[in-house]
Amino acid sequence: MSDTQLEGAIQSCSLHALLILASRALSRAGYGDVQFLDRRHARQKSRFGGHELVCEATLGTRIVKVVVKVVRDSARIRNLDELAGTVIRMGADAGLLLTPFHVTGKAQKLLDRYGPVRISVIDGSTFADWLKELRLGIRGKDDVDYAFFGELEAVAERVMVFMAAHVR
Repeated sequence: MSDTQLEGAIQSCSLHALLILASRALSRAGYGDVQFLDRRHARQKSRFGGHELVCEATLGTRIVKVVVKVVRDSARIRNLDELAGTVIRMGADAGLLLTPFHVTGKAQKLLDRYGPVRISVIDGSTFADWLKELRLGIRGKDDVDYAFFGELEAVAERVMVFMAAHVR
């Protein structure tokens, strides 16, 4: 399998399926408990101000909080600015911007300028590598598991239907 096949599978995910995939990857990678927040549709606003997931892990006697912003477009300066503001406002320890695409050149250059706010970006190729390492969305000798991605979309759709009927 080429990495571009897995990247293509990730890029074709709907926002909610991408959120589920990110949540699973974060949990497996040791980010602790992952909570979904409001936004599950493209163009829907989050009442929590620019992020969709919150990870909380216990490190010794301290709770470490990471806010995660998931975008289905290239990571831009605006996304980094929103995430940095959210990290400050939420009192989080770090922020993570996840995109199945790439980071724009300008955003990449400014990434280290956020000072005391810890911001990291996971782009499409890094996310694909991460999924391979965590054995998510692949089977056998690193072949894309298209059935996994198909079922991920089906689960995302069922959750959305359930939430539309029962959550106000």
